[in-house]
Amino acid sequence: MAIIQLLKYRIKRKIVDARLTDQSLIKAILEDTQGHKERQQNLIKWIFLTLFGGMGLIAQEFLPYSMEESVLPYGVIVIFLSIGLILNYLLNEHLSKSRKDS
Repeated sequence: MAIIQLLKYRIKRKIVDARLTDQSLIKAILEDTQGHKERQQNLIKWIFLTLFGGMGLIAQEFLPYSMEESVLPYGVIVIFLSIGLILNYLLNEHLSKSRKDS
């Protein structure tokens, strides 16, 4: 959130420095196009990706492999990331269905 606010401040500062006066252009630049639902889905996606990516890194530490010859570590990480994305999809589908029902 702090990074977003800092970037918005820098954009506003550049608009003032450039002396832009077109209100529709300024509104289009500064308006947040994502709604609450999209931001929530994006946050959940990144939580799942970081969680399962970390779990993949931990799991590969316990597997015996030759670092020079094996692609096993990459496969383990990709599989864990894929599981995270699948669970993210299923959770988002479940949340969207529960919103429609209520």
